[in-house]
Amino acid sequence: MTKSKSRKQSTQAMPAARFRSLLIAGLITIVACALAFLSWHVRQNAQQGAPAIPVDPDAVFMPAEFDSQEFLLLGGTQLIELCPSVLVDMIRTVHTEVQVVVLVGSVRDRQKIEGLLAENGLPAGAVEFLYLPIRTMWVRDFGPVTVVDGSGGRRMIDFHYRERRGNTLDDTVPEHVAAYFGLPRISDGLLLEGGDFLTNGRGLCLGSTRFLARNEHYLRLEARHVVEGLAARLGFEEIVLLDPLQGETTGHLDMFCALLAPDLCVVGQFDHAVDEENADLLDQNAARLAQQHTLDGPLRVARIPMPPHEDDIWRSYTNVVFAGGILLVPVYPDCCPDLDAAALEIYRHLLPDRMVVGIDASQLVGMRGVLRCITMNVPRGGRPGS
Repeated sequence: MTKSKSRKQSTQAMPAARFRSLLIAGLITIVACALAFLSWHVRQNAQQGAPAIPVDPDAVFMPAEFDSQEFLLLGGTQLIELCPSVLVDMIRTVHTEVQVVVLVGSVRDRQKIEGLLAENGLPAGAVEFLYLPIRTMWVRDFGPVTVVDGSGGRRMIDFHYRERRGNTLDDTVPEHVAAYFGLPRISDGLLLEGGDFLTNGRGLCLGSTRFLARNEHYLRLEARHVVEGLAARLGFEEIVLLDPLQGETTGHLDMFCALLAPDLCVVGQFDHAVDEENADLLDQNAARLAQQHTLDGPLRVARIPMPPHEDDIWRSYTNVVFAGGILLVPVYPDCCPDLDAAALEIYRHLLPDRMVVGIDASQLVGMRGVLRCITMNVPRGGRPGS
């Protein structure tokens, strides 16, 4: 009887044991499937360009353009064909202040530029040349963004540049530039152009709402994720978003705003009788910035006139280039010489320690870009003030 009872208990216990085993196996399968799906989802997002946020915002910072610069990249291909006088004027003005590296796509481009510089009395060593696949001159938008890490070392961030009209060459430029300087390159999926944002080099970023809209449209990214991703990659502690000009096709921030110091910016100003909509918009942007605080105190906001655009050419006095102790300002002598003089005087008053030089950008601006658009700064390493 005892033996029979033991067998009966064993027989009743077996289904419960099997059930527990099956339950555990099922849970393991579910977890494995979930992990597999998560891995697949991450890979899909990576393939679609959706960025991760793998870095600590405190680990890097992006120097400002008014900080110490070691190199100034200049888009030589296309510029030599379309606006050779701008190329000569810029190199003549800044080559003793900062090393100019001209990006060219062919030996022919280099020879033409060397010949033009020689004709204008500039020494052969005024610039360096970098051969690379390149199609246009808008280096600010597709060139690499340089950040500095905690030890003062530099690295270059290669944001995604959305090709236009079949242009696939310009998006490869950061890879070649980073190799030329021997710096690490970090490829990033965010859609970002250099004209979309400015930094004061102390953790503050001013950005156009345009880049949020583009990342939402093309990458299906929420605005919060775009802002967090940009802050993490470039070391920003705060990002202030401003509305772009209405009717101006680039939507870039540098067409109406410039940072001149950690606590100083200029914002364009339209006459309400000339362009009431954009006059109100720029007034609102200026008011928003005037409420901003920086590590150096409240952000000071100066206003500068915006040139006329009745001919659908959007001229700007804020699309400036810093090069050592020099500030290059676009001017338009055939259109608005009086405004040119007023703009230059404003910059000289705000930056008494810099040489402010006007560069005739009358022809260049007709191609929907100005001086900053054709350049990219490469800062020196080290922390601010070092």
